Amino acid sequence: PDRLAAVLDAADQPVSVVSIMVINNETGVMNDIPALVEVTRRHAPGAWFHTDAVQALAWIDLAAHAEEADLISITGHKFGGPVGTGALFVRHGVELDAQILGGGQERGRRAGTPDVAGAAAFAAAAAATVAARDADVARLGALRNRLVLGLRERLGEIVTPTVLDGGAPVAAGIAHVVLADVEAEALLFLLDAAGLRASAASSCSSGAQDPSHVLAAMGVDRMVAQGSLRLSLGHTTTEADIEAALEYIPPAVERLRAHGGG
Repeated sequence: PDRLAAVLDAADQPVSVVSIMVINNETGVMNDIPALVEVTRRHAPGAWFHTDAVQALAWIDLAAHAEEADLISITGHKFGGPVGTGALFVRHGVELDAQILGGGQERGRRAGTPDVAGAAAFAAAAAATVAARDADVARLGALRNRLVLGLRERLGEIVTPTVLDGGAPVAAGIAHVVLADVEAEALLFLLDAAGLRASAASSCSSGAQDPSHVLAAMGVDRMVAQGSLRLSLGHTTTEADIEAALEYIPPAVERLRAHGGG
């Protein structure tokens, strides 16, 4: 909240929109949206507050966010719904100009025949996700901690959890670590060969190899950030999956370190 206040105060022109993720898609860090809305109301009273909740529905109750934010966007494919479906919460009084013109569908906000089947599937997936959410969060949060702490046990101080319970609030379905002296892109090839799907979470651009702007904003050293690794957990993840990851990842990391990191 303090950093947001400083940014808003430093703006050299009126701020019209503030948009902040509920959950960061790289690190899993959860933002305190109600607190950030309050800051926005005080430091940019004319601004609408939008929150990207794409990562959030499977992990937290969005009711408190809906009470505070002006706009909330979610998407179906993040919780088992069809790709291409989504929903936008719009607070009463917020006026939006249509980006697709033509008919008056979606109350004049988006022209075109609605995908009724997609909307129904989206709703069914959302209902099932919310019904199972508390149990999934408890189970997957424990598995995520087992994964991250298990990597620390096997690889020692070269593994730095970006976030973990006891620090910043973090989504149960995202395990993010930074591996010293390892290029994550090289590690991904070895893990893929072993049947383990992961991502570098480094957003490297071709040729430039720039590390993630998220990690840079967190103060992570540029070279260290090249070793970032993101692993996702979902409702199908089992203890056996975690044990397999703990079996495959450490030898792959040690192999790369023995050859200069990648």
